[in-house]
Amino acid sequence: VRNVALRYGLGATFMPKPLYGEAGSGLHYHQYLTDGKTSAFYAASGRGPLSRTGLHYVGGLLEHGKALAAFTNPSTNSYKRLVPGFEAPVRLTYSVGNRTAAIRIPGYAKAPDSVRIEYRPPDATSNSHLVIAAMLMAGLDGIKRKLDPGSPLGKDLFHMPPEELNAIPALPTSLNWALDALE
Repeated sequence: VRNVALRYGLGATFMPKPLYGEAGSGLHYHQYLTDGKTSAFYAASGRGPLSRTGLHYVGGLLEHGKALAAFTNPSTNSYKRLVPGFEAPVRLTYSVGNRTAAIRIPGYAKAPDSVRIEYRPPDATSNSHLVIAAMLMAGLDGIKRKLDPGSPLGKDLFHMPPEELNAIPALPTSLNWALDALE
């Protein structure tokens, strides 16, 4: 990619936030568990429409979200992307269709074989193998411990009053914070 860009007098980068004041580049992971036929996250009626299994999986990702950042956002540049604005996730919450939450449930995926969640904090500086394993471990821990993520966020995080916003846990704002959470 860099060589092709160079041939045209351009530059290419995979940095999470190469330009100040512009949107960054995330590496969002869509995920669900399946028995081979339907998504274990599907429920005909539920929050999102997530099943209890899906909600517990989300609960695990949210519970371990600060520690996950050490894997999903392993560079100092990663935290330049995770700032308010530009649709980057900065709070550990989930929502249907809302791109400001760390976990988005695609509102258009309603069929039994397509209900899934999208984990939005990762970026391309991460090692996909480690990220997938860490997210799966966190989600399975949520299922095992039956962690309840609460109700989905129905508001845009960037238009919430500070007292409401401060009630939602924040993603780490630095690699050191993420490493401390992992430890």
